[in-house]
Amino acid sequence: MIKIVEVAKEILAGLEPHFKEHGFTLDKNKRLFKRNVPECVQIFDMFFYKEPNHITIKPEIRIKVKPIENIYEEASTIEGRPYLTLGNNLFDIVRYIDEHEESGEREKAVPDWLVESQRNIDKLIEVIPQYLIETMLPYFDENSSVTRVDELLNKFPRELSIHNRLFPLRANIAIIAAKLNKNPRYEDLLQIYEEELQEAEETYKEEFYKLKKILKEY
Repeated sequence: MIKIVEVAKEILAGLEPHFKEHGFTLDKNKRLFKRNVPECVQIFDMFFYKEPNHITIKPEIRIKVKPIENIYEEASTIEGRPYLTLGNNLFDIVRYIDEHEESGEREKAVPDWLVESQRNIDKLIEVIPQYLIETMLPYFDENSSVTRVDELLNKFPRELSIHNRLFPLRANIAIIAAKLNKNPRYEDLLQIYEEELQEAEETYKEEFYKLKKILKEY
């Protein structure tokens, strides 16, 4: 029977030299690769799920922009709540790069990687470095800044964004980026997000209003 621990260990070990070549380090416990660049952390993560006859792997890439997330932490009302600045399933980002789609609902489900045999493991170790070169590195290199976060998340403020689908979290991250980047539309964006948050979970609303106060100091 195929085991998640063994599959994850073999895939990560096979990928490590390729990621290390580009400055990434492997966190074996969290099963992810990360690279520190000025004011940002770039992450490639794989989530492994055991199914009756195979293992499913969902790949995700994330960018954590420290100046933005440090401010968000000041307003966060739930300790340990997961959050990110930018990120999504790898195949959503592939679609963004290939087709330039960045807003609205997915028209079809993104694929997963399936592992049923050693052949699948070997194939993933072969193809994931290609995604690193063709998708991950270009996305990381282009978007690891406050300016790009502002541009990406506030381009279509009333629509879901492929760069952060976690609405209403996206609204709170977006207004921080707009303020830090001195976006001239900042006040308009505040009004839009306040309207969009009317039916959101109460804790996100509390964070939003807390952020409005905090950001007056910036």
